[in-house]
Amino acid sequence: MKKILIATVPEKGHVNPLIGTAQELVKLGAEVAFFAQRDITPQLNAAKLFCKCYTPGKNTPEFVLPDEFITSGELFAQKVKDKMWLRRWIKTLLIDCAEGQKAGIEAAVKDFEPDIMVCDPLSYAAAIVAEENGLVWAGVSNSLNPVTPDDWNCDLLETLRVYDSDRKRLFAKSKHDIKFKSSDVISPYLNIVFTCEEYAPRNLSGNNFSEYVGAPFNITDFKRGDETDFPFDKFNPDKQKVYMSLGSQLYYNPQLFITAYEALKGMNVQLIFSVNELCTDEFKAIFPADSIIERYTPQLQLLPHIDMMISHGGANSVIEAQTFGVPLALLPICNDQHLQAMFMKNAGAGIVLDPNKPDATEWRKAFETLLDKNSAYCQKARAIKDTLSRLGGPQKAAKLIYKL
Repeated sequence: MKKILIATVPEKGHVNPLIGTAQELVKLGAEVAFFAQRDITPQLNAAKLFCKCYTPGKNTPEFVLPDEFITSGELFAQKVKDKMWLRRWIKTLLIDCAEGQKAGIEAAVKDFEPDIMVCDPLSYAAAIVAEENGLVWAGVSNSLNPVTPDDWNCDLLETLRVYDSDRKRLFAKSKHDIKFKSSDVISPYLNIVFTCEEYAPRNLSGNNFSEYVGAPFNITDFKRGDETDFPFDKFNPDKQKVYMSLGSQLYYNPQLFITAYEALKGMNVQLIFSVNELCTDEFKAIFPADSIIERYTPQLQLLPHIDMMISHGGANSVIEAQTFGVPLALLPICNDQHLQAMFMKNAGAGIVLDPNKPDATEWRKAFETLLDKNSAYCQKARAIKDTLSRLGGPQKAAKLIYKL
């Protein structure tokens, strides 16, 4: 039995795309364990992954993040607009954290004795530990970082160029010449990306080393362990459904939700908004009575019913919408969301709007187009769905990892 340790950043956007692959590894007969900086056992168990989840133990040095390192909420939504603050935040996340995080991962490796490690490519510490212990490791990307064309540019890529020598020094003891693509550290053994040629063609990306495996989940009866109750009985069958979510970190942008509503006024649509801590009676009162405004929604169970999704461009939300053929309006706010927007424009698979200049009139034109089932955008969304469905998804990812 192969023992496989999966090391991930404990945020939804990082954990969720690994669940399906972990489930398939168990089916192949692997003994799977996880490592994260905080305990994710409840989600793993809810996803029927009854495996060990290592966290930094009492006997490992405590790693303390600086006070300004926040990852969500109103203050975070404000701070990410400050280019220099965001630059420091990225350096903290990717580089400054790495050395302090190694001890906990090394302890997990010593106890579990894995044959293979699966590393979140943003967890440089995990890749360093794998390299320094001579372990074979796979990088499973939760974004399109590895397939980003070399000639593209955005604030994130500018930041990474500034700190390139710093992150290379982290891997000074590695036996391999470690490479990076955008934020991701690239495994010399195996790199997996959840996408397809229809959306991220290799002749654009120049990537000949990543395995494209399609969606990170099976569309039939898939549970990733974070599902919540949802009032499906409140759906209006006579209206198109518009779903809006700005993810688990950047949700505190009330004006974007309000502008989307204003743009959709008078159209035969029902609003389904996932708004996290904005979910107050006062905020919900802004929207029509038949709107469904929830703190959190079971996105995978919801998407089969949706006619259009409005998203910040988080990689998980995009691939999940694409798997169900849902056309997208993107509001990229920071980091790799801008890269996602470039892929979206290039593929003609959705419309990119400016979140810094919310304009109900402009947005309405975009929404009308995306809600037209015969539009080129909807046709492209269906083509991407068909391509994703043929690539194997988590089963393919698991088989590639297992045979390392």
